[in-house]
Amino acid sequence: MRRRAVGTTARVVALVVAIVVIAGGGFYFFYYPAAPSPQQVSLTVYGSVDTQDMQPVLKDFHGNYSYITVNYQEFTPPKAFAKISAELAARNATADVTFITNSLMNALKSAGDLISYNSTQSANYPSNYHDPKGYFATAILLPVVFSYNSQLVTSANLPKTLNELTNSSWRGKVIMHDVTIGSTGTQYMLSLVPIVGNATFTAWAKALATNVQPTLTSDTTAIANGVASGQYSIGIVTYLHDVVRLQSQGAPIGWFLPQGVPLLTAPASVGIVRGTPHLAAAQLFEDFILSKNTQQVIGNTAVRFIAYPGLTAKYAVSSVAPDEMIVFFPTAQVSAQARTFGPIFKSWGF
Repeated sequence: MRRRAVGTTARVVALVVAIVVIAGGGFYFFYYPAAPSPQQVSLTVYGSVDTQDMQPVLKDFHGNYSYITVNYQEFTPPKAFAKISAELAARNATADVTFITNSLMNALKSAGDLISYNSTQSANYPSNYHDPKGYFATAILLPVVFSYNSQLVTSANLPKTLNELTNSSWRGKVIMHDVTIGSTGTQYMLSLVPIVGNATFTAWAKALATNVQPTLTSDTTAIANGVASGQYSIGIVTYLHDVVRLQSQGAPIGWFLPQGVPLLTAPASVGIVRGTPHLAAAQLFEDFILSKNTQQVIGNTAVRFIAYPGLTAKYAVSSVAPDEMIVFFPTAQVSAQARTFGPIFKSWGF
């Protein structure tokens, strides 16, 4: 029995590896059966990055992994969060990967809706750029600034402090992200509290609402667009990438930070959604987004700010705002507070 088994194995090996000896030349040709082609995969990604901005990345990813087709669907972070939560609760198909701001990544993590994965690229980033247990990792940065129309506001008239912005001369000329809905605007405003102090912040916010009566919008892009068009002179809670994009198009828009206000920056991260049937492909996508080469592509494509530290690119924060101190927001505490603070802002006059 033992010899028969060995003989059978030998015959199988002989079939798998064919050795052809050409007697005259002494050449040996080894034949190995070709590895089977990877199965075609459709990977669904829910992200808040503009679809147009993602195209170079998605094209490069498909070029490296031709068997994976990415179905990228663009949503605001709250809509992506709500959609994933609802689909998982209903046991319906949902995203394999999500790419949204950390405040809602933390909410998905708390709900048990993300899978832990320590990316092969994580070691290239500071520890605060990824979740300590691997549930998500920061891929782009979203710095937030105050914007102004450079044709309507001269440098001499630009508010130098938060208090100068509460002057009634700005009434009807300011647009800001809606602070009553518990999203980015609410989180940004509440992130100023530990910077300027609770009493100072409360007095400033109430004066802003009463004296200036800013126009509120739930669309962050509308803030920069409204300022660039001249409809408004000042924008509060403006994404820096929107300002830079419009500047590149020749629009009369600039940005500033009042004295004492750092460059508050919202990290946007990539994470794998619980229950994905395409785990290996999802992990490849996360690794790819975080890789140095892909970050270089993102950093030279108008307009998103890369997270990869020390990388020279056109759209690195160090290139556009080299003298500003980056402070990540919101903290977990601010995120929780923002969900219930909207009615308070409304009672102050917003």
